[in-house]
This record gives sequence, C-alpha cells and structure tokens, in this order.
Amino acid sequence: AAYAISGLFDLAPLIPTSLNEKLGLDEAEAQALSPLFWPAPKGKTLDAIVGGDESSEFLRQSAAIVAAWGEDAVNTRYEELDGANHFTVIAPLVDPSSAMCERLKQLADAAR
Repeated sequence: AAYAISGLFDLAPLIPTSLNEKLGLDEAEAQALSPLFWPAPKGKTLDAIVGGDESSEFLRQSAAIVAAWGEDAVNTRYEELDGANHFTVIAPLVDPSSAMCERLKQLADAAR
C-alpha cells in the first residue's frame, strides 16, 4: 500500500520551471521518473491525499494517478483535506487519533 500526501506523479510540468535548473530533466527522463506512467501495481492500494487549498497542479496530479491506477486494478482513494495547503496537509500526522493516522494504521494492518 501507498499513502501519498501532496504527491508529484507527473514531473513534466517541472521542466519549464527554475527548479529544473537543479533537476536537469528532459521530457524522456521526466516521463520515466513519473509514477503516473509506471505500470500500476495491480492488487495494491494507493491513497492520494491533497490539501483542498493546494495549487491546481497538485490537485490534478493526485486525481490523475487515482484515475489511471484505479482503472488498472489498483484499489485507489482520493481525498482533499478542506482548508489544508501544501504545508499544513500533514498536520493531522501529529494526532494519533486523527483520520489520517487511523487510515495509515489500517493500511499497515492490512499489509501484515
């Protein structure tokens, strides 16, 4: 199982940004390194969690991987956390009784 929080699953949008000065990605490498284009791990589980106040690109990418992998025999779940942004979306991890921690426990228990 995987629990992706504000994931980047398609690296191509980074190519025209200043961040790519350090990454040095070209189109082929961006696609090869992007989980969106990898073979889906059939029979596995992917939760894609994203803050509702994050950029449209983070929302798009989380929805895209859930759609793509979900169509290919992965048990997927998409969740937007209302009012959370890229920096606050992980805040529930400090509370062991939060829904986020409870879900992580479920995924870990199922993997045993």
